[in-house]
Amino acid sequence: MPEDFPCRELTGALMYLSIETRPDITHAVSYLSQFNSCYGKDHWTAAKLVFRYLKGTSKLKLTYLRSEEELIGFADADWGSDITDRNSYSGYMFSLSNSAVSRCSKKQKSVALSSTEAEYMSLSNAAEEAIFLSNLPKELGFDDLSRITVYNDNQSAAKLASNPVFHARSKHIDIRAHFIREVLKKRKFYLKYLSTEEMTADILTKALPKAKVDYCVKGLGLLCQE
Repeated sequence: MPEDFPCRELTGALMYLSIETRPDITHAVSYLSQFNSCYGKDHWTAAKLVFRYLKGTSKLKLTYLRSEEELIGFADADWGSDITDRNSYSGYMFSLSNSAVSRCSKKQKSVALSSTEAEYMSLSNAAEEAIFLSNLPKELGFDDLSRITVYNDNQSAAKLASNPVFHARSKHIDIRAHFIREVLKKRKFYLKYLSTEEMTADILTKALPKAKVDYCVKGLGLLCQE
């Protein structure tokens, strides 16, 4: 690859799209952005695949429908998915009026020793965003959104988050991750279990088969419009 290849400009353009109108490419862009300073032919090939996907799905629009649905969240993690350092990926998405209003896909800063730990740290990230989103409408003069429900697909992680006892299973986890226990105790948001098959945030943590991609795309509020 030539040294003057515009890799950063390319990933920057994709990142703009993922933030503004195409949340379905968030994970792909997050992964590609790791290689802005050490890119190769494989990364260029992967980026072209993202552009081909965007071209083939150009009729998808982020659509907000009139709905009584409250603000809900989905949190997920893919344990040890990055083969370069075995760090896990966290992903969360918050939906209002049947469409995504906030989403995130990022690599965790430390190696999780189990899928439970990876999911637990992802839940903590989602909890921080839930608190921010619950306060934002009040500042804008809208109704209170203090009762936010966050769904996850790992029951062990949910039990770990709900347990106030600092036991051996979690004492090595970064203290920041235990923030979720405090907000659950204060009932600032609620956790509920959702099966992996129905987890919309899956698309923010890993590559998926087409059927699941289609399901998650719809869950993000991306609808086909002529």
